[in-house]
Amino acid sequence: MAAFRLVSAGFVLLLASCATIRSDVSAQDAGAGAVAIDCASYHRSDAPLVFHAMDANIPPSLPASRIVTGAGVSIPISVGHFDPRRGIEPVPVQCMDFEVSPSDAGRISQDRLSIEIGDDARPGSDIQLTGNLRASRESSGSATLRIVVIDHITRQLIGSWSFDAVRGCDGAQVDPPLEIRFEADNGLSVTWTPFGRYWDYWGRYEWSPDSGAFSVTPTGGNQIPSDISVNGEMVLEGDRHLALSGAHFGSRTQGAGPSSVSAAEAGCTLVFRRQGAGPQ
Repeated sequence: MAAFRLVSAGFVLLLASCATIRSDVSAQDAGAGAVAIDCASYHRSDAPLVFHAMDANIPPSLPASRIVTGAGVSIPISVGHFDPRRGIEPVPVQCMDFEVSPSDAGRISQDRLSIEIGDDARPGSDIQLTGNLRASRESSGSATLRIVVIDHITRQLIGSWSFDAVRGCDGAQVDPPLEIRFEADNGLSVTWTPFGRYWDYWGRYEWSPDSGAFSVTPTGGNQIPSDISVNGEMVLEGDRHLALSGAHFGSRTQGAGPSSVSAAEAGCTLVFRRQGAGPQ
């Protein structure tokens, strides 16, 4: 019994020594009930530090170098080491120091769990969030994220949309693309064969939310149709659908129906459905 008490006492001392809070974790991080974090263990990774899971339009398993948002929102911060084979190993924000530039465009919350974008942030503002692993001297211990502020209506457009339905041209056989993607920098990607990151072609788009005027200019691609003519109207229908009239994204070179005509010629309206959770 004496031997058992001696071993038990030693085990308790061992646990106490393991639970000692590191000096590089602030008292706020190690408050009552907080679990001690060994930040030094995260310095051993050779994988680059990345931000992730901060934009609903980017899969959380992928690194993010740029996200889009509106003014006056709070975005939870997620950071980790990225290895293409193993994915992202999360790094506790308690082991990170963050910096926002310009400093008046946003701020880190008191608990350091989120970045808060100012209510007065103007559309077009470009905010840089930098995260540094505490006490790290390696370049792999630093990550940078660009946060682009856009207006509320444009923010609803950004992301991937899947073809959903055709309206107004019963009996006509059309061959619309199955997926389109809009970017915050007015980039657009189009494909009839959704597979991973493959796109048939890409380009630039212009859209006026007030008038609905919409146009596309191709700039490159894997298969660029020769008859692209996208000068029509686009309307957002709630936050889940968009409707395109007078739009012809081109005729794909392979796999099109035998008697397919352009949606514009047939007077069709193409309806697309938003993928994922939608805008933040």
